[in-house]
Amino acid sequence: MKTDQNRVLVVDDNEANRDVLSRRLKRQKYHVVTAEDGLRALDMVRNQPFDLVLLDIMMPEMNGYQVLETMKADPSLRHVPVIMISAVDDIDSVVRCIELGAEDYLFKPFNPVLLKARVSASLEKSACVIRNEPIFRR
Repeated sequence: MKTDQNRVLVVDDNEANRDVLSRRLKRQKYHVVTAEDGLRALDMVRNQPFDLVLLDIMMPEMNGYQVLETMKADPSLRHVPVIMISAVDDIDSVVRCIELGAEDYLFKPFNPVLLKARVSASLEKSACVIRNEPIFRR
């Protein structure tokens, strides 16, 4: 899969977090766009195609749970995989995100190797669904 064609939206209210994630993903040849809050993120995903969203939970005005719920309720956005990234390490938060439709959940501070693996796996799974191929290959 060619990563230079994958568009990833990084959503976090903390500029330093957006910067770290963006730099890591750009090194992996992803096209990265950032948003500083949930409202801006929703506006962007409604008006631009994205292959993956990395979404923080704790944000002002509209938190990550609300953004995720809104995206998964919208037929034109529900196919976009979302990986939640949060300092919230409570199992209830992880369960809530998965139940709302998140593809995965990473804890801050994130492990760069795990980030790479989870982003890659989410994009590959999404591509298989789009191509109507089996997700798990032998």
